[in-house]
Amino acid sequence: MQWFFPRSTGPVQQTHWRTYLVFAHTFWNSLRVVSSATRGSLTPEEVDERIQTWCRHVFRVSYTALGADGLDRVDGSASVLLSNHVSLLDIPAVCATWPGRVRFVAKQELRKVPAFGSAMASAGIVFVDRSNREKAIEQLKAARELLEDGTSLWISAEGGRSRDGRLHPFKKGGFHVALDLRVPIVPVWIQGTLDVIPPDQFASVTDQVVTVRYGHPIPTDGCTRADIPRLMAEARAAMLELAAQAGAPDDVDAA
Repeated sequence: MQWFFPRSTGPVQQTHWRTYLVFAHTFWNSLRVVSSATRGSLTPEEVDERIQTWCRHVFRVSYTALGADGLDRVDGSASVLLSNHVSLLDIPAVCATWPGRVRFVAKQELRKVPAFGSAMASAGIVFVDRSNREKAIEQLKAARELLEDGTSLWISAEGGRSRDGRLHPFKKGGFHVALDLRVPIVPVWIQGTLDVIPPDQFASVTDQVVTVRYGHPIPTDGCTRADIPRLMAEARAAMLELAAQAGAPDDVDAA
């Protein structure tokens, strides 16, 4: 396990103000991204720096330890990162630990959030309409330029956050993207973020441990759409194996 942020020695606390502080920093960072984009000076390198600054702030303010396992299995090259998704903390956990450039998929509604939505668009975040399957697949294909430039794309395997922490049926969008661009699918399991900040809550809990486990990349070269069910089953099995290694509950598989 490689540790990116050490565990604090402070007491466990449930707090709202730390969450609000993270939101304030997110808003400020977003304004800086929008400002650079407006001036035409925003570069992928600056976006990387802003994302990493944001990640550091998130974990330090929340007194959350962050570690990653399986980094010896991946090299940071362009991939579709497919993971479980239970908390707002999942995205910064992946961004902080993936050994390469990474952007992520977000629901279309976030595009309308003042400053934050514009910053995400400028940074190369891919927005999808979760209510329209065909449209979502087409929107995901817009990530082609990112992946062709060596950037990896993080996607929630279930298409959104799980409200109960269990792994629900997968969406096919990420598999279509990986097949179209012939990039590998990397199964990922994120453990512990649900203990820090659950869905639809603003109170966060300090002094928790989050781990991100990366599995062996699943190649897509030579695969066709007929292989998608097999790839989905293989990715799910790999994620559940990673979940078991992370100490997830035995009933984590909701399918």
